[in-house]
Amino acid sequence: MELRHLKHFMVLARLKSFNLAANQLNLAQPSLSRSIQKMEDLLGVKLLNRGASSLSLTTYGELVLEHGGSIISHVDYLESEIQSLRGIESGRLIIGASPIPSNSLIGPVIGHFIRDNPKISVELKVDKWSHLYQLLLKGSLSLFIAEAKATSLDEQDDLMVLPLPASDAIFCCRPEHPLLSENHVYLPTLRDYPLAVPRSMPQKLTDQFGDLFDDDRHDFAGLVRFDQFHPIKEALYNCDIVVITPNLSVKKEIEEGRLVALSVENMPNIKASFSIVYLKNQRLSTTVQSFVDFLLKATES
Repeated sequence: MELRHLKHFMVLARLKSFNLAANQLNLAQPSLSRSIQKMEDLLGVKLLNRGASSLSLTTYGELVLEHGGSIISHVDYLESEIQSLRGIESGRLIIGASPIPSNSLIGPVIGHFIRDNPKISVELKVDKWSHLYQLLLKGSLSLFIAEAKATSLDEQDDLMVLPLPASDAIFCCRPEHPLLSENHVYLPTLRDYPLAVPRSMPQKLTDQFGDLFDDDRHDFAGLVRFDQFHPIKEALYNCDIVVITPNLSVKKEIEEGRLVALSVENMPNIKASFSIVYLKNQRLSTTVQSFVDFLLKATES
């Protein structure tokens, strides 16, 4: 079986359409059909159930789909390592990040990394940590950055976890917010105002605030659950919403006076422990290792 056959099959299995897959692969549909047929002949099994208007995978097809991504990823890794041994400073980096570190950590670092390594291609996938973990297991990611302690990723036997500097969780608001005129602000005081909380905030952290972030509490005053923080930042400037977020995500805005960190008397001591996560049994390629070193150095400064 040739690698191109496997790549063709993986696209077809995902799109469930010869027409769509052929367009994405920039192939004529008959060429794609012959590639899949050749793969089935070489394996000696049927991979697809072909209907008049539908396409589904057989049990053998499901097995190939399960392992295909990892096989392609390992081949790409091998090619990257060979290039490194030949002294070719190029490579491909596929990384993931949960929403907050994607904006606050990865965004700034990628620009500087590409500046210093202009021949490296970088692909960034932003998603919740559980989805990123599954992509990592399938070989679709080199690594990802997410909260490790509260999600128990640091307890997984199959993972290597490299902690980045911890970031305190804070409540923040606009400088004109009425709460700033209060002598003391307690958690119950926040119940009078709309709140914003990351959708990906682990339950064990949310539980430390009681029912503060519950939609059905009796004194509900509005709640926004968000994936991307940037739209919430814009909202903070113009209304009395209060957001809980790691301080690294608003560090610049607080230093510039555009936002203010609220001093909450009974605030739980919560830190966002973002970490670099990758598979323990897979040695990092030269390209991936260079990015890890670059990120660790950048976040230490």
